[in-house]
Amino acid sequence: MEVRTSNPGEMAYVIKQMLTVNYAKTHNLQATNAEIEQFIEGKKKADAGVRKEVEARRGEIKKALQSETLPDEDRKQLNGELQFLQQMQQAEQDADKQNGDPDRAAAETQMARAIIGQWKVKKALYKQYGGRVIYQQGGAEPLDAYYKYFKAAQQAGELKFVDKDLETAFWGYFTSDSKHKFYSDNEKDQAINRPWWQMETLPGK
Repeated sequence: MEVRTSNPGEMAYVIKQMLTVNYAKTHNLQATNAEIEQFIEGKKKADAGVRKEVEARRGEIKKALQSETLPDEDRKQLNGELQFLQQMQQAEQDADKQNGDPDRAAAETQMARAIIGQWKVKKALYKQYGGRVIYQQGGAEPLDAYYKYFKAAQQAGELKFVDKDLETAFWGYFTSDSKHKFYSDNEKDQAINRPWWQMETLPGK
């Protein structure tokens, strides 16, 4: 596959997707039906927890707004937060109306399959290469394992760069420590091996 772009982030995304999809196929890392069911159930529990937190926060804000001595700036900030939380609740209620919709169920299954597949690749790469693990919005990421895997792909001729500046930018993501927040040595194994949907409570709760 030939990638033509001047955007380093776009290039990195395509490279990562293509190589990790290939890794998943060659190592049979697709999500099973049981894993998908576990993910969907874990997401329901997580969503329910978030709803409780949102409702509790709404109560706190409404109580605070009743104070006649509340500074105007604080009142403005709290009203903005309250409006945002109300929008969240409305979106959740709209989503609830779609319960039982076959299209929604299919979309949830597809999402679960993709997320589980990504996690299984991360877990397998970490087991194979080890190294440091970083915080990412989509979950823990085995930074050094990715680096070693992509380097191996380059040495095997599966990854070739034509533009040296883009190549430098690509590897810079893995070698510039200041860009990342790292899990400690005591935390990284669990962060990789046990994703949030396998936990009874969300991380940090």
